Amino acid sequence: MRNRRATRGRRNVKEVLSDRRFYIISSILIGIIIFSILGISYQKHMEKQRVAKQKEEIENYRLEIFRSMGIAEAGEGNVQEEEAEEGNDSEGENEDGENKEPENVAPKYSRIKLSIVGDILCNTDLLNDGKNDDGYYYDNMFSEVAHYTQEADYAVGTLETNFAEGDYSGVTKYNTPIEFLNAIKQTGIDLVSVAHNHILDYGESGFNSTIEKVQDASFSITGIKNNKENKNKDFTGNIKEVKGIKIAFLAYTYGLSNERELSDEEKEIANIYSPELVDKDFAYAKENANFIIVIMHWGEVNNSYITDWQKDVRDYLVEKGADVILGSHPSVVEPIELIKDDNKRDILIAYSLGNYISSYKYENADVEMILNIEVSKGSDEDKALLSSAEYIPVYVLDNGPKSVNRFELKDMKALALAYEVDSDDSISKKVYDRVVSKLKWLNDLMIKD
Repeated sequence: MRNRRATRGRRNVKEVLSDRRFYIISSILIGIIIFSILGISYQKHMEKQRVAKQKEEIENYRLEIFRSMGIAEAGEGNVQEEEAEEGNDSEGENEDGENKEPENVAPKYSRIKLSIVGDILCNTDLLNDGKNDDGYYYDNMFSEVAHYTQEADYAVGTLETNFAEGDYSGVTKYNTPIEFLNAIKQTGIDLVSVAHNHILDYGESGFNSTIEKVQDASFSITGIKNNKENKNKDFTGNIKEVKGIKIAFLAYTYGLSNERELSDEEKEIANIYSPELVDKDFAYAKENANFIIVIMHWGEVNNSYITDWQKDVRDYLVEKGADVILGSHPSVVEPIELIKDDNKRDILIAYSLGNYISSYKYENADVEMILNIEVSKGSDEDKALLSSAEYIPVYVLDNGPKSVNRFELKDMKALALAYEVDSDDSISKKVYDRVVSKLKWLNDLMIKD
């Protein structure tokens, strides 16, 4: 009996210890779970605070580059005065019913909004992303930002690819399906520069094929000799009248990527920058246009600094009478600056707008911009003036090789502001953080004096 009682007692002790061990382990696990839940809740709370702070900073980013209040106020006042005149049929007649000259009537102002994008090219990943069972399709890449260029009075870009016979290529030499060109047209681009370093990738025959297909797609072209749109065949630019304002678009490239493969005669086809060519084009533009925009293909690839050559060319173009200089080629954004010429006019220089779209993997090649400028002209003036400028920051979102739509252009600011930790899974936290950091980088770059 004693042994049985002792055994039963020992078993009871073991059971008690086991129960106690179970309670202790359970308590620890419950504590860990509670601590984890509290930790996750705290992290979410801190993340919300971080996002809220970043949203506040992003909302305050300065996207406006320039605004001439004198022109803006005068234009607004004259528009109102014009409306008042239209509502009074008897104005302009004296008591005898005879017409009389209006006294102290301010000039009416015309205003136009121009949207400009950087290099439009289709490198290998983009080329492959657009391929499907039926051929190629690219419209979806631009769908979220196309309204910016569609809403402009006139939209411009640099078409840095070819539409030549033969195989498509998205590296070293650029040759792209016609569907890509059609997608660009759907975004509202009206005029393209073809003065870039790849324009003779496929020689004279590739050049002729490209120009023909671009014009057949109803684009206007600048940066070529013997342009069928021009009455003056020696003029390599293109003058367009938009709401009564005549804008001269001139375009030049620093050189060609395949110069060693070309004869001197072939090189003459391209619009390579030279002071002599600039002098000739400006002489015609000044006589026939109210405002001169120069599109320059220049700078160092994958660098956001301004080279000495860019500065030298800038000074010469300003001296000749350029009102706006728009740069491309580096594949990344470079600063924008405002300078005054000898006549105290404001001249805007955007050294590089980046690529409107590309799949380059350079450090900042996924950051682009759409530049909006407003040009104004009084009815009694021959010269139009720059009255405002702002930019839309654009991000090339790469959803990954397995995605249905891999590459999409996104409004960076709108994308960042729409991000919510709990509910918005359209982008990951990693992508959000990258967009915010890139947006800050761009903002800091743009506001440099």
